[in-house]
Amino acid sequence: MTERKAVYYGQVELIPGIVGDGYVLDDDTAVMSERGTANLLGMANTALQNMATTGVPKSLKPFIDKGFSMTTTLIKVTAKNSHYKGRKIVVYDSNSIEAILRAYVMAVGQNALQKNQMHIGRRCVLLFCSLAKTALDVAIKEACGLSPNIQQTAQKNYIDAVKLIKEFGFTCSAPNDIAIKKDITQFLDVPESTLNSFLRKHKNDIQPIQLDSATIRSFGGKASRMNGYHLDDVTKIALGMDTIIGIELKKKVFGEIGSFAKPETSAEVQWREVLSKVFEGFDLHFNYPIGPYKVDFFVGKLMLVLECNGYCHRYYDEKQEKEREKLITQRYSLVRFHHKVSLETLFNGILQAKSGSTNGLSWCPRGREQTAPLNLVVRQRF
Repeated sequence: MTERKAVYYGQVELIPGIVGDGYVLDDDTAVMSERGTANLLGMANTALQNMATTGVPKSLKPFIDKGFSMTTTLIKVTAKNSHYKGRKIVVYDSNSIEAILRAYVMAVGQNALQKNQMHIGRRCVLLFCSLAKTALDVAIKEACGLSPNIQQTAQKNYIDAVKLIKEFGFTCSAPNDIAIKKDITQFLDVPESTLNSFLRKHKNDIQPIQLDSATIRSFGGKASRMNGYHLDDVTKIALGMDTIIGIELKKKVFGEIGSFAKPETSAEVQWREVLSKVFEGFDLHFNYPIGPYKVDFFVGKLMLVLECNGYCHRYYDEKQEKEREKLITQRYSLVRFHHKVSLETLFNGILQAKSGSTNGLSWCPRGREQTAPLNLVVRQRF
């Protein structure tokens, strides 16, 4: 059998700070070194080796193609610029790497991973999204006659959410990156009751860690019992609650898809499409900054703010919302509406509302939309 040779070499950096050795073989196959593949996926080198020898973990088997064999390839490096020139190394081709990525992404979606696999799953989800967006960016720019740097584009599109919350100023009181409730409430600027409400609702997804007395004392705590939370779970909380900082985090991770954006939420995106047509020529803006806040829709020529309220708003702090509302209505008209309200009902409310009135546009499951005095307000200055 003819020995495979690596004739080209380069360093691959799809994730900022994560560099791996990439090669092109004499048959034009693109591969990465074993260590580079492990680093890219966020797993230990030994874990990748075990996967190659004993097969994929049980939790991944339902999400991998039947007959898939993750066999390693031993190649000889002939590329002159490689520090491994003349040596034989183990590599993985792009097909194998893509199959592992896809399996982890699908396993995350089905909540099938073990706790010790979740950090790999989360890495693969973010990387998969980044690569898809990168392919689109590069294809469009190349079609326009540009020569984009693919690695720089991928790095720009990839964001590690756990690292991101640290960059946003989050710190853990307990050792080993374990946070306590006080850390989370101060970071998100919410009362503990709001956090507790969120945790109760997501008790199956977020598992607290019972801290021992020595750990509690290590950061000056005096309680006899206290729960802690891994950074992965803090990330879930931050991305799941629509606080001001939570919204900014979601924009960083998922892009500019709306103030209440979650991966599965499309209501505001749909309203964007509708309102863009309705308010064409009226200077419509999305996620418009007003003081320290951002509003969903701002119609410049009408001095009108529209807020699309969905189910996420039940985690908002009522006092903070009133302060936010007071600041906005000092200069602008404000209309809040439920994301399932019809366009006719929305505009009926806008036209009928008078300055200083308190009114709201809600949605009834039976389809009987109504205008009722709720916390969702309509204030007009026409």
